[in-house]
Amino acid sequence: MHNLTPSIEKELQGYRISLREEVKVFKTYNQADELIQYAQARTGAETSRIAISMWFRRYAFFVTAQFYMLSKHRIIWEGTLQDIGVLDDPEDEHWLPNFLLKTNRWSNVTAKESPSALHSILSRFGADAIRFFSGTAKISKLILWENIWSYTVWMYNELLKETDIKAQVEKDIEMLLADEVWQNIEMHSPFKRFIGEKGFPASMNPYKRVTCCLYYRIEGQEKCAYCPNKNC
Repeated sequence: MHNLTPSIEKELQGYRISLREEVKVFKTYNQADELIQYAQARTGAETSRIAISMWFRRYAFFVTAQFYMLSKHRIIWEGTLQDIGVLDDPEDEHWLPNFLLKTNRWSNVTAKESPSALHSILSRFGADAIRFFSGTAKISKLILWENIWSYTVWMYNELLKETDIKAQVEKDIEMLLADEVWQNIEMHSPFKRFIGEKGFPASMNPYKRVTCCLYYRIEGQEKCAYCPNKNC
């Protein structure tokens, strides 16, 4: 077991991750329809499809944090989806909830174990969450994967600037873009599909999505700067 230092806990906070119950009320959403209702209420989304896409734009912070902890510190959280609570300020008009980790158990990961650790994150916190909602909300899994990738790609772009860990970060990115680590999750790496033939660095200049996250369908909002849909 690995005990987090205060500095690492502070890094997690940058991804809207809390390890302590800072308020008395938090919620764990165990039913798809329950979370859809919550997301619709917070965004004003007309349909469950739009609401869940907006939810995954927030949930992506949590998943990106898992990749960050593995690639930078070589540690992995031992919790499950049921160990995540949502801390939400109802007066926050931008709806950026914090995620409460109700267990603070972390394990060290060796270089040899990093492929299985990446697979575990993709499976437990990516595929399981996407499977939970994609059928109910009738939304493409590819949209939800790209909502996660949209934050993950920016995180890795920043981590690559840290020369002491650059080599291991590059290896993790390479694995995420290969099909092997996606076995029993997706037939091919959707992350690779999002960057196409450009390669990782080139995909950031400029960054452009493959799928539309439906943000423009929220009343009062316009399409984001990375939207691929010219007709939005």
